[in-house]
Amino acid sequence: MNDKILTVYIDSVMKKIVMMAALSLVFVTSGYAQFKRTAFNHVGLNVGPGTEGISLGVATPVTNFLELEAGVNVMPGFKVNADVDLETNGSLNMGGVDVPIPVSTMELKGDFARTTFNVKANVYPFGGNSKLFVAAGFSVGGNKIAKLSGHSDELENFINRYPGYKQEILDQVGVALADYQVKLDENCNVDGDIRCNSFRPYLGLGFGRLVPKNRLGFRVELGCQFMGSLKVYQNDEELDIHEILDGTLGAGDESDKISKFIENWKFYPVLKFQLVGRIL
Repeated sequence: MNDKILTVYIDSVMKKIVMMAALSLVFVTSGYAQFKRTAFNHVGLNVGPGTEGISLGVATPVTNFLELEAGVNVMPGFKVNADVDLETNGSLNMGGVDVPIPVSTMELKGDFARTTFNVKANVYPFGGNSKLFVAAGFSVGGNKIAKLSGHSDELENFINRYPGYKQEILDQVGVALADYQVKLDENCNVDGDIRCNSFRPYLGLGFGRLVPKNRLGFRVELGCQFMGSLKVYQNDEELDIHEILDGTLGAGDESDKISKFIENWKFYPVLKFQLVGRIL
């Protein structure tokens, strides 16, 4: 009798376990079935640091194999200040009297702040919920990637005392950077910058979904912008990098190597770490 009761009890328990397992499977399957990536049916947001600055973007899926993203990258106001010498090659001759042009220092400011906008297509070759992706697109932003500025109050005051000799004074004064003299403009300012192309194609790869299945996720991306040849400008006039380096280092192999490196450095490396979230 006891054996029969035990057998009935075991059968009852096993039926309940099988039923619970079946129900669990149904719920899990339906949960997966509810999340599908079709054209623009979800929206994701992403934010994170990287070599382009702080990035903020919005994304949407097209299929399990493709997501589209638009975003902005803000490089914080990273600035460098340095005191440099103002050098002169002579003095003013006024009625047989030599008036020395003052030699002083100037605070130069380097500014690397910039903002870029990007549009990308992210391809997931294995589909499904796979996270490995290849990215292609472009970035658009200002063509100035670094700026150099400064002003000399002392020289401006000296020119105001002898306004008729303004150009002669400016021709004899420069900011000493190594052995090269950067000339000042008519307002006693130094204004220089490094430029690249405003439109920069992009290729990259990484791991992580822009629109995750769960509400939150993590993503990493490595790639490069094709920014074109770098160009050096002073007062909105392009400078000959060969001439600058020859004046700094002297004509030779070392100067030639550096100038070729600058001319051939056409890629900007991109590394991003992003927190991603799905809002729809």
